[in-house]
Amino acid sequence: MIYFGCDYYPEQWAQWLAEGEARWETDAALMAEAGLNVVRLAEFAWGLLEPAQDRFDFTWLDRAVEVLGRHGLKVVMCTPTPTPPPWLLYQSPEIRQIMADGRQQGAGTRREACANQPVYRERSRIISQAIASRYAQNPHVVGWQTDNEFGCHGSAICYCGECETAFQHWLQAKYMDLEMLNEAWGGSFWGEVYADWRHIPAPTQSAAERSPSHLLDYQRFSSDTWRDYHNMEIDILRATCPGHFVTHNLMSFFEPLNYYNLCAQLDFVSWDNYHYHGATPGVVAATHDHMWGILRRNFWVMEQQIGHINWSVYNPEPGPGFLRLKSYQGIGHGADGMVYFRWRQALAGSEQYHTGMLDHAGRKTIGYEEAKVIGNELKTLAPYLEGTVPAAEVAILLDFESRWAMTMQPHNALLRSGVAPDSVNPSPIMRVDRDERREDQQMTGNAHAMWPFAAPYIALWERNVGAAIISPDSDLSGYKVVCAPFLNIVRPAVAKRLAAYVAQGGTLIIGPRSGFKDEHNKLFAQPQPGPLAALTGSTVRYIDSMEPERLNVLRWNNVPHMHRTEVGIWAELLEPQPGTETIAYYSNGWYANEPAITHKKHEGGGQVIYVGCMGGPDLYANLWDWLLPPLHVQPPLAPVVGVEVCVRAAPDGRKVVFVLNHSSQPHAMTLAHPLTDLLTGETHQRSLALKPHQVVIFQEVAATAHA
Repeated sequence: MIYFGCDYYPEQWAQWLAEGEARWETDAALMAEAGLNVVRLAEFAWGLLEPAQDRFDFTWLDRAVEVLGRHGLKVVMCTPTPTPPPWLLYQSPEIRQIMADGRQQGAGTRREACANQPVYRERSRIISQAIASRYAQNPHVVGWQTDNEFGCHGSAICYCGECETAFQHWLQAKYMDLEMLNEAWGGSFWGEVYADWRHIPAPTQSAAERSPSHLLDYQRFSSDTWRDYHNMEIDILRATCPGHFVTHNLMSFFEPLNYYNLCAQLDFVSWDNYHYHGATPGVVAATHDHMWGILRRNFWVMEQQIGHINWSVYNPEPGPGFLRLKSYQGIGHGADGMVYFRWRQALAGSEQYHTGMLDHAGRKTIGYEEAKVIGNELKTLAPYLEGTVPAAEVAILLDFESRWAMTMQPHNALLRSGVAPDSVNPSPIMRVDRDERREDQQMTGNAHAMWPFAAPYIALWERNVGAAIISPDSDLSGYKVVCAPFLNIVRPAVAKRLAAYVAQGGTLIIGPRSGFKDEHNKLFAQPQPGPLAALTGSTVRYIDSMEPERLNVLRWNNVPHMHRTEVGIWAELLEPQPGTETIAYYSNGWYANEPAITHKKHEGGGQVIYVGCMGGPDLYANLWDWLLPPLHVQPPLAPVVGVEVCVRAAPDGRKVVFVLNHSSQPHAMTLAHPLTDLLTGETHQRSLALKPHQVVIFQEVAATAHA
């Protein structure tokens, strides 16, 4: 079943409109007319559900659920804990977070509270238990979303006294004795040797740099804090509502929290898909594949943008065809739930410029009309998708601790997560999605946070080759190629896992800055890539952190059909060991003719490519065109610029192929055999003519088509 719905705030419309709750019937009827079958409720309603301490009022929510249920709509209920009510913030102001500069979070918004504050945690437990008990047996409620976007608005890390004490206890549990901590942190630098656990501070803003080891452990501690808080809510829901699913809505390539740990106890993850400036089709596709990879299960899009949003650098109206194209892109990458944010544009509050399926005056928008079409189509499509998951023979490894380490010591402003688009001059190699599918956009804002993973992913995406973005702790045996484009921190277990993968015949690509640091955020005493040196057959002699405008050019060696390749931002001069081949050299500057990329073959058919430089999709396009054909990794349809093709496959070999024209231009594809569009019933013989922004979905191709 594909769940198809919207995010709805009945409490708001009961207050804002003269007709009050009577509007709910109208809204529910319009939702049903559009083919919706699910509605998300109550994630920000704590102040209405508990207007005073221990005085609960669920009667209005009961009535809203009943109205929706009468119109055939199921409900995803939320624990409303991201918005502690005014009485709680007034009564216990200490629950508000303390920022790194010592300022206390202001009240009257959302995500003000610290998860280590006992009062906030206890009141969160009470409201979560109360709402779970209220709707455990309600026939219209099918599942739960915990809280809302943990860590958003800079709320992932708090520096209050409770956090400092909890951090000291966390360290004591991890290291057992101070001598081990001092050794792990390299405390002899600047004389930071601790003689008492109570002396270890929360790493607040300071005049000079903090110890990277101290910072990394505080990041781990903060992430663990929200994981433990999250698990408290999950445990309540599991015990009280055993028949309901539990999920949480994540954000695109959000860095501060370790999503693998945060989501480990969920049934599936969800995410909020907004097409902010810089979120190109390839970046969105990558996020979908990462969301699948967090638990290696199909996911939901819990908030899918409908029209213009209110918070990006620029907020254009995407226009006709956008919602249908983006909905099917998500479903094609493994979304089994598609929920639109929001039902109606708000009349009050901070999101007044965020449009919905209805505008602020209650008129149907382009999004509503397109949703109505999609709702009817999904009734036909859903049976074909049963039991299918995204098809991927390539895996890209995303390690949160390596991302944290890079943000703490980027050594190049372009590698700092979330860099503002106007704060530094972008490097030309950070352009993605040129030539219609690459719309010549820079990696900016949130999109910039996934840049190290963008280049290899975009090059695969352009070739219609599916890729999973997963944890380095995952089982790698099912993938023909594993790419670790940025594995700055290498833990012993990860090094062992990668070596085993190669020993079993796998093809591994290691990217720049890999194996530089150990699990304590210290440099290894041996040359980079540290514990991966024997695997790669190369070590790093020098590094060059490059200004945005300075580029180098690769000279390929004994590798046919390679195109001119510019690299920038970061360059490593490699020293290949005997038996390791250099396949690319630098062309310019003082290190011209020095090795940039090496290739080592291992017994049993395994091979490792060490990429010592940073490049855009063109760099990895060359590598994929060389590597993939001998490994029999082939796309379901030959690539056509502007057209994305993705596949969902079932264990019995069934495949559902999604063809998505992201371009505003028509495109033609020549097919190897006839196909029938599952959405329209139209049969295409040997030619597929795609209109701008058109979607075609069919079941299984017999052979690769040729464009």
